[in-house]
Amino acid sequence: MDAGSKRALSSDHLNPAAPASPQPASPQPVREPRPPLTGRVYYLVGGTLPPQYSSWVSHDLTGPRWQVRQASRLPLLMVPFAIVFALLPGRLDVRLTISIFLLAAAVGLGFATAGHFRNRRLVQHGFPPVVPPEEDEAIDQNPANRSRGMAIRAASDKEPETEG
Repeated sequence: MDAGSKRALSSDHLNPAAPASPQPASPQPVREPRPPLTGRVYYLVGGTLPPQYSSWVSHDLTGPRWQVRQASRLPLLMVPFAIVFALLPGRLDVRLTISIFLLAAAVGLGFATAGHFRNRRLVQHGFPPVVPPEEDEAIDQNPANRSRGMAIRAASDKEPETEG
């Protein structure tokens, strides 16, 4: 045996966990590029991100917990107003009540409008809406109201008649 093969034998013998033959490394999942903090703030207030972030936008609007993310945007935008109302002069309980009411109302409105704003943001970034806009509206389940709504839509789809 030559010296090189002795070293190879001794190194394998000292490290039994080392694989005998090199195995290909498992591919790491490719992470989608996240926009910088300024881009995320711009997106939070309704801005359109560049196409390089389209996979991040798609995951944000259609991934798990999308509704919570959409609903949390409105309270985040309401926090500065709640702080201003809390710092105004007056009784502490009144100032805190107003601030808490603003944040609670923002949470409720955020969940109520999450689907509508998700569809608007999907279209804004070049994706098809998840739910067609007609179904996105709250439609009363009463058959009379439903037929009246269909008649209104049919009338609005007609071209206006011109008098000649």
